Amino acid sequence: MGKSSTKMPEVNLTDLLPHQIPSVAYTIQNMWISLSAMVLAMASFFFTLWVVLPLSMTRPFFPKPKPSLPETETKKVVLIIGASQGIGFSILKQYADEPDTVIVAASRSIDSVRSMAIELGDTVAMLKCAEVDLSGTRKQISEVIKSLDKLYGPISHLYEVSGISSHVKDHGVWGLDITGEMISVNVAGTVASVLSMYDLMKGRGYGKICVVGSIAGLYSPANMISYASTKAFVNNFCTSLRILAAPTGVDVITVQPGLIDTRMTKHMRNQGSTVPGIEFGDPEGLAEQMKAAVEEGGMGIVNWPVRQGVIAYGLQAMNPICQELGGWVLMKMNVAGKRIT
Repeated sequence: MGKSSTKMPEVNLTDLLPHQIPSVAYTIQNMWISLSAMVLAMASFFFTLWVVLPLSMTRPFFPKPKPSLPETETKKVVLIIGASQGIGFSILKQYADEPDTVIVAASRSIDSVRSMAIELGDTVAMLKCAEVDLSGTRKQISEVIKSLDKLYGPISHLYEVSGISSHVKDHGVWGLDITGEMISVNVAGTVASVLSMYDLMKGRGYGKICVVGSIAGLYSPANMISYASTKAFVNNFCTSLRILAAPTGVDVITVQPGLIDTRMTKHMRNQGSTVPGIEFGDPEGLAEQMKAAVEEGGMGIVNWPVRQGVIAYGLQAMNPICQELGGWVLMKMNVAGKRIT
């Protein structure tokens, strides 16, 4: 018998085009969706203008919110997961000069955290290094969070910054394995760490949880399929948790950064991203915004740079036909580089 070979079938895109043209019924449905978005957007605008804005203007006249620590506690304990570089390291520096503060800097590799601590040098705050691997099982992650809380706590602040993208990997083709790894860390690992900390905090009646999602979870090029999907989960999970957690005294803030100058975006640019360098925000600026939202309250979502968040939320108003077309256009423009992630 001759050796069989598998060959990818050739697809004529011209032949596929008629099948991709939306039907009349689907087009009309999308027009109704656009009308609905317009009505609700205007209602949202006027409610914010006439109700929320006047309320926000009265905020300075109210007493300052109670401190995030109960009177029985004398120190702030800040756990930062993903502290060895990028946004997490910038957050660490925001707290490094605070007295009566313990910073627990955690990462997948404790060696990388120790190297970071040596580079940082002496700090006013007490700095501790720890290992938290979000690719572990739920039980492993939960046990590590509880042990850190018992050893250094009670932990008053959690910054969950850690996440992965195949942008930073030079090998491997997008598919089931890469997608599964992102789900394991970005979704399952994030949920395990956040809910483990939340269970401890709500029992004490206080706490601050700040989790990094992404504006990619709002709208993104089609070739960011797996990364954007995991970040969409984080965005939705944490904004809902904020509502559920409010009566318990635990404040939850979702961070939806745009293009930030980090290791991931450096790889993205090396892989052909056409976004101008001026559009990449400073992680230090994002860290300042995150800390302000956590410590001062009154802000459920942090977008930075703000203009990119405004654009991303505006793009959500598009109907499904236009969203699909936009995702294709952004992919062809190589906004996120040429790789599928």
